[in-house]
Amino acid sequence: MNGPAPKMSRRVVVAGGAATLIAACTQETVAILPAVAIPPVEGLRTSSGWPVPGITPDTFRGGVTVLNVWASWCGYCRGEHPLLRSLAADGRFRLIGLVYKDTPTAARAYLREAGNPYHALGHDPRNVLTKALNQRGVPNTFVIDTSGMVVARVPGALSDESIKRIILPAVVSARSGRSSGPARPA
Repeated sequence: MNGPAPKMSRRVVVAGGAATLIAACTQETVAILPAVAIPPVEGLRTSSGWPVPGITPDTFRGGVTVLNVWASWCGYCRGEHPLLRSLAADGRFRLIGLVYKDTPTAARAYLREAGNPYHALGHDPRNVLTKALNQRGVPNTFVIDTSGMVVARVPGALSDESIKRIILPAVVSARSGRSSGPARPA
């Protein structure tokens, strides 16, 4: 990708009809993710014993992705963790984690204790991806369509309500191909 990524509006993103609320974006964010590789949190294994991979450009291709940015020291992140474990079982998307301003040791210890819901998990010590997402705190959760475009964002901790009203409608829209990216406000 050449040049800076386009920015999403600070207003509401609507797709698939005016009645379908996808996300209220409170901060600007990129519309398309950069093609970067983020190393894994070493030492984490899946339930079948395989190493949990990091994040690559291929992570966001061929399906819808829900990207959760979190840190082990964040109380809100810990509070939303049971919801993430439930979301991980939803076969309509991949749940990917990005460790923000935390150490791999602390992240690994927390996930070993609480359970790892992520299909892939990256540690971004240089904040390459988090800067591209205009990340300013944790937690934040993004829905990314099959083309790598951010179509929804939940700033702050997930709740049953934000999953029901923002995350899942955005996933359905992205899977149906109706997510042509962030709509421009009228």
